[in-house]
Amino acid sequence: MSNRASKRTIIGVTFLVLSIFYTFLFSPYGNIRLIDSFDMLFHLNRIDSLGNILNSPVNFDYWNHVGNITSLFYPWLTISPGYLIFKIFGNPVLSFLIFLTLITFLTFISAYYFMEKYSNDTLQAVLFSIIYTLSFFRLASVFYRVGLAEYISYIFIPMVFYAFAKMLAGEFNKWPLFALGIALIIMTHPLTAFITIVMLIPLVFLVLFSKVSHSWKYWGQLILAGIQAILMVAVAILGFVLPMLEQKRAVTTNRPALLDLTQTAQKPLVLAMNSLHTDVRSYSLGIISLATLLVILLFIWKDKFAYKLVAIEAIIGLVISTSVFPWKYLQDTFFNFLQFPWRFLNLVTFFLAIYLSHILAQLLKKRSPVLKLFVLILTVAACVTQVFISGTNLNRQPSPIESVTAKNGNHYIQSFDQKDYYPVNSLKYSDQLKQHKFLVNNKQASLPFTTTPNIYLVSYYNKDSVKMDIPVLFYKGIDVSINNEKVAPKVSQRGTVQIKTQTGQNNIEISYHYTLIAKFSMLVSIIGLLILILLTMNAGFWKNLTNMVEK
Repeated sequence: MSNRASKRTIIGVTFLVLSIFYTFLFSPYGNIRLIDSFDMLFHLNRIDSLGNILNSPVNFDYWNHVGNITSLFYPWLTISPGYLIFKIFGNPVLSFLIFLTLITFLTFISAYYFMEKYSNDTLQAVLFSIIYTLSFFRLASVFYRVGLAEYISYIFIPMVFYAFAKMLAGEFNKWPLFALGIALIIMTHPLTAFITIVMLIPLVFLVLFSKVSHSWKYWGQLILAGIQAILMVAVAILGFVLPMLEQKRAVTTNRPALLDLTQTAQKPLVLAMNSLHTDVRSYSLGIISLATLLVILLFIWKDKFAYKLVAIEAIIGLVISTSVFPWKYLQDTFFNFLQFPWRFLNLVTFFLAIYLSHILAQLLKKRSPVLKLFVLILTVAACVTQVFISGTNLNRQPSPIESVTAKNGNHYIQSFDQKDYYPVNSLKYSDQLKQHKFLVNNKQASLPFTTTPNIYLVSYYNKDSVKMDIPVLFYKGIDVSINNEKVAPKVSQRGTVQIKTQTGQNNIEISYHYTLIAKFSMLVSIIGLLILILLTMNAGFWKNLTNMVEK
């Protein structure tokens, strides 16, 4: 085995050990404490309900059996490996922890790989990977808020900014990699994709100060690469966007909570003070990232242009994440979907990790290998200590409800109920739906029902025909049959399925199917993602082809 291969093996093993340690802190007693019960159970439902996702957008065994169509409003592609892990190990608690370990390990690998390609410096790549993956803000996403989609998106952020930096530097053939990264973030967590795109915009203007951009040819090629990327991203995400828009047009649904951005934005002084502590509930930068801001003030003046941009991006993101930014003017715009301006700290910690790893690598560039190893170990120790203290302190906090364990996990998951993406008309009747109350000729009744992943089954007998309102949410794509004969359901006042029963015995089956638009758009997305992967793998070929055409 070559020295390079041996070095990468050691690095990989180190990352794996750190990932397992990270997970152990999250669940020190082999269970998951529901510090933030809603988000945890929400994502456990999302993962465990994917068993029939290729056949139906609804799994009646989950979301308290009311037919919630969350999968069409919240992308599921990148959490699907979690479902395979759930099925292999059976235990939802153990499976989630294994999935968490995998996500953390892939974040380490992605950060290391793309930083090494960008900097050609192994030490900087390792330092960046550790500082970024073990960053304090990511701790809050994992340990406290359990933002599954957000911390999966950490895997793809280094890919996006590496490709975009190369494009801005004149390597326009990197657009497929950029498009693939953006598409994967959108298919993981659209809000993180939105934040990422917002943070890309200043770079386009800042590159004006670089000599490489001082030609019309450069801008023509950059615009062409950008158009190609946008078109391919649009194709790749069509399978998520089009079915969602189709449903929203057919049914007015309840959106996630609308919050006052000015109120949820942190004050700069409060953010700084919280960063000095190890309480992840504060959603702050942490001591290491806070210290990096001081490092920027010391070194930015004589630094390379590329790293000046990194420092400026960190500062821009920091300002946007606080109450210094005039959020009140954006309250009634698309920005209100952010709910919390501190989400920008995701990208702030990313840029700060780049800058700190860069400065450390530069300071050690001509130093002995022993000193480099010592600083690397010290950095690992500092980050691990931050993780350990933060995780330990959080696990000492009283949990509002009992922990999810191997024995009660399935009960908690399948009985979990949430009102995001409910039909708006169903909201004021949510208690009735939660209790599975039927309405028979407008009178409440409790009827026996059974579910399979694809079908909701009700058996009902009455010598007369009655109007029955069934506690199953009504969305586009619903199918209802009575005694194996299809019937046309109506939307009830509760936003649920309403039918007219037959006289005598009624075997009622309710199911959902993907519409033609949904099926077509999903097929287009699969093709688009495959094309992007092929274009990314053959970037060198396309570069040579472009050069030949230009000659």
